[in-house]
This record gives sequence, C-alpha cells and structure tokens, in this order.
Amino acid sequence: MRNIFDQYEQPENRLTHALVTTLDQDRSMLAPFLQWIGVDDVPKPGALLLSQQQVPGTILDVADELDQKGLPDAAVFDEAGWAVLFECKVQAKTSFGQLQRHRATAKRNGFEAPWVVVISVDDVSQTLPEKTLHKAWRDLYAWFNGRAASSFWARQFVDYMQTFERKMLARDYQIRGTITVFDGLRFDNDNPYTYREAKRLLRLLGDLVQARRDLHKIGVDPTGKRRPAITGKGTDAVWDFLPLNMARDAKQFTDFPHLTIGINRKHAVAAITVPNGVKGGFRSKLSAIGFDGFLELIDKLEQGIRPIIERSEGAKPMIYVTQRHYRSQRSIAEIDARLDADLRTAFRGNQSGVKYQPQWVEAIYQLLINKRSNIQLGVDVQFSYSCPIVRSAKAVSLFADTWKAISPLINFVLVN
Repeated sequence: MRNIFDQYEQPENRLTHALVTTLDQDRSMLAPFLQWIGVDDVPKPGALLLSQQQVPGTILDVADELDQKGLPDAAVFDEAGWAVLFECKVQAKTSFGQLQRHRATAKRNGFEAPWVVVISVDDVSQTLPEKTLHKAWRDLYAWFNGRAASSFWARQFVDYMQTFERKMLARDYQIRGTITVFDGLRFDNDNPYTYREAKRLLRLLGDLVQARRDLHKIGVDPTGKRRPAITGKGTDAVWDFLPLNMARDAKQFTDFPHLTIGINRKHAVAAITVPNGVKGGFRSKLSAIGFDGFLELIDKLEQGIRPIIERSEGAKPMIYVTQRHYRSQRSIAEIDARLDADLRTAFRGNQSGVKYQPQWVEAIYQLLINKRSNIQLGVDVQFSYSCPIVRSAKAVSLFADTWKAISPLINFVLVN
C-alpha cells in the first residue's frame, strides 16, 4: 500500500509533504515547531494556514509539474501578511540565490518580511541573512521523535522518515548525509532484522563513529572512503569499515587492517580485521614472536575488552580466521572454512564460565603462520540486541571503546 505521505515523485517533495501534513493534522505542534526553529513572532495557531509548492495565498493545481522560479517548497502564513517560507533539500546543496528569490516572490505578493527556513542534510557554513534559519533533517527527526509517544502524527512522520531513508539507500539515491538519527540497534521478535533497516542503521552508525576524535587518535581516517555500496540483500548480514590514515593512498583497502562494523540477524559486531593481503610482513612477525608471544598479544586484547563485556549484557569477545573465495567480482563470498574462538578459552581462571582450552587459539596461530591460501584474521566483540546499551544511542560509544581496546592489534600489524 502506498504511504499516505507519498504524493509526489521527487524525494524532496515527499519529505516536505510529510512534514506539512503532520503539522496540519496535529495543530498542537505547529506553533511549538516554529518556535523551536527560531521564529520568534508566531501568530495565534488558529490564524495560520499551510501550503506546498506555491506562493502563500495562491492556488496552483499541479505541484509536481511546476517549473517556476521563486516558489517555496512549503509555507506557513496568515492573512495579515506574516509568513514562513521553507526550502527543503535532500540531495542538492542550498542555493542562497534561490532563498532570495523566495523572499522576493513573497514580497511581491504582499508578504513584506517573511522568514525563510532551510531544511537540509548538510550543515550550512555560510552566515545566514536576517530572518533566515536552518535546521537539519536529523534535527527534525529528533524533535518529532520526542513527541511520538503523545502524537499519532509525530509517530507517523518519524516512521516515514525511517522508511524514506531505507528506500533511498536501497535505490542508491545519493542523499548527501543522513536524515534520521541513530538511536540504537533494536532488532527483536517485534522488529525483525531486515536488509533495508540494517543498511540504514549501518550508515548512521558509520557516520557517527568515523567522526569521533578518540578513534582518530588510533589512526582512523575521518574523511576516508568507506564501502561505496553496501551489499547483503538476500543474506543475513551487512557490513562496512573505517579505513586508517595509513591506507589513504592504498590501491585497495585490504592492503591494511581496518575497523569493521557488522550488523547481522543474530548480533552486531565491532571488529578489527587483518586481511589476507595486509602489507608489512604480518606472518613473519607472528613467526618471530612464536605462539607464546601471540598468546601475550591475545591476553592484552582480552584484558582491554573485559570492561566492555561487563558493560554490555550478552557480549562476547571473539577471535576468528576464515578462508573464502568468490565466484565473481560482485558475488557474495563462499566460505571454505572458518574457525571462531572466544578469547577467554585461552586463559585459566576467567569468571565467565567459558572453559579453558588454549588449543583453539593455538590452532588459529598455526593457520596464520602456515597458511597456503587467503586467510583473514579478525578480533571482534559480538553485541546482543537484547543489551539496553546496544538498543540506545550509547551503542556508538560501545563500538568506539571496543576498537580502542583492541587497537594493539593494529599496532602489532603496522609497526616494523
């Protein structure tokens, strides 16, 4: 069934229509919304009118076929000449010349001093003219989400923004950033895992962790390119990675270790991945330190992760090696073999109930130094969707703290 908000062809117009419809249907939010934006002279709500794709107070029938300059995407106005004009952007950057045309057109039609509001994905770096305001779509998402419990229409708008973002990502529509806000990974029986939702959350989470300065200190490239296309449709998992500064000029990201984010049907994963083709003589280093040295490295990682495991209900610290091949360049990997072990199996006396069996980690070590095929190593923490922290915005810090805790693995791989 077509969503009640999907009345236009252009994505920007759909979001605008959803916003205007929400405010029109629940008038109790209209004045508080305008005041939150920064409009400080809002008339009584009963006097306000709303319009889309037209000059306030005029009537135009076919909004999608308009090819006229100076028309705002939406407007809130009254019959006394007060108006707020909205320019809404999802893909294109904001044109300040366009904003001036909106204001000039409104003045010619009797609205002498209109407010102009820009809603966009990008932050606006330029100094805004008088009575010109800006909000990001993600700010609107947060504002309406805060009212979703008490307003049916606010809840519909928030749900629609999530659906909109999922559809745009699925169609590879080039949204310049994100329009919703990351508020946790909440897959459960009532909200089962789907590829589209996992892809949306992966992008939101990736943007947030890549911007963190504490991760920049361990070598994450704040402007490095992540995966250009998130594949995984028809499978049980999606993943992305954060590149390191050292990999900025690499021909392919598998030349260096990287931080991996995984969202799958069972759990979420924060990992450091050491690809098969990593540069720097990784296998020679492993051979030089021997199994005892490798065990010391694993001990350091396990101790670093321990506080995170204590914080996050159901979390597990893991190490794995995998061998795989691809039938084609864009095909999903075929797994030839994989060995997973809880880091705690390597050490006596842990309080987790995990039994001591160091041969699992020793087998991984032997595979790495005696490999005859493409063997990838990874150390990760698997996070349960039942954990309250994982189901909240605090999951961002949980992922970041995990990568910091296991960053000695990066140092070992990269340092000569």
